[in-house]
Amino acid sequence: MSRNIPVKVERKEDIPSFYAESIQMVHSITGFKMIIFRDKAEYAVDPAIGANALIPRSIIKEIISEVNFSPQQLKILAKVVEEQIKAYESRFGEISLPEQSKKKDNTTASFI
Repeated sequence: MSRNIPVKVERKEDIPSFYAESIQMVHSITGFKMIIFRDKAEYAVDPAIGANALIPRSIIKEIISEVNFSPQQLKILAKVVEEQIKAYESRFGEISLPEQSKKKDNTTASFI
């Protein structure tokens, strides 16, 4: 005989909230890891253009979180995300995606 046990969700006041600017997924036989990044630019000054002209030299990907999933947890998450996207698109319209270039290496990691 199964019982329905209520679930209470609590949120601590100091839990960080952030925008994921890019995500990398990796996997092994034991599970999956989602690495969440915030992108920062490193600039150089170009005196030929002017003292205030900043030229981006590189993008720094700062890891702000890592989340580990079992294969079953990630498959359930994929279904939940798919349902949420369908609900969003039925309400607000189709989400368009920019073209993505093909990976040029054989690694299992994917950046989005």
